[in-house]
Amino acid sequence: MNPYIILVVQILFSSGTYIIANAATQTIPAANLTFLRTLISGAIYLAYLLYSKLPFKYRGKDLTLLLVLGLLSVPINQYAFLYGVKFTTATEAAMLYSTTPVLVLLLSGFYLKERITLVKLAGTVMAFAGVTIIILDKGFKFGVTHLKGDLFVFLAVIAWTLYTTLGRKLVLKHGAINSTIYTALAGSLMFLPIGLWSSFGYGYSALSEAQWMEILYLSLITSIVGYVLWYYALGKVEAARVAVFTNGQPVMTAVMAYVFLGQSISLMFTLGALVTICGVVITQMELHPRYP
Repeated sequence: MNPYIILVVQILFSSGTYIIANAATQTIPAANLTFLRTLISGAIYLAYLLYSKLPFKYRGKDLTLLLVLGLLSVPINQYAFLYGVKFTTATEAAMLYSTTPVLVLLLSGFYLKERITLVKLAGTVMAFAGVTIIILDKGFKFGVTHLKGDLFVFLAVIAWTLYTTLGRKLVLKHGAINSTIYTALAGSLMFLPIGLWSSFGYGYSALSEAQWMEILYLSLITSIVGYVLWYYALGKVEAARVAVFTNGQPVMTAVMAYVFLGQSISLMFTLGALVTICGVVITQMELHPRYP
């Protein structure tokens, strides 16, 4: 399947994560939310693994990389994001994640030896400029609490950048589904002690239907569908070109806020969205070998 269609679908699903996570963390502690998220997604991954009998061929450097990716994906990325998004806004979190393409562009040039061309750089900068227009239109909130939230979200961004860039080699060698499942299970096991500790005395039975729906969205849509689609695209397209699609998330998040929360869409937002989309398209326009 065309990886660009996959990326559009992935962005559509992942954009809702900011809104859902911001709402869920207002009533559920980040550690407990991460624990439930990993339990549900981990159980499904494990069931699929046992059913399909996915081979485990990670040895030496591959095994080390697998463990590093597991650490990045759950204990750092997922927990830091859920902890930080409670203290900031969904829009600001999306803005921080829009720095991912720049970071991936630089890291992929160093680690994966991908060419940092003028077209890639121009498209990445243009997409980031479009997101900046959107955020300036929405407005920032300043304060110590927001700063703490932004710092933790940015830590999650760094983890996601490393997960994206370092993971490409693993995906190319072992496949998207295999790599996603084993890194997710490794990360879930690493977070297990923290999750168990945070669960002592916590009343999971008191969670409402709405809260369980939020947990299921983060577990099934974000942790399973989103991660598998992301690594699938990484197996077909250069990391820098995949990462630039992240800049579509603030656009989609704002559209979802308009549809589901009744928030208005201004002329400035429309301009920022168009600039962002143009930047993403430009990044993909450079002549390069067709995806496998």
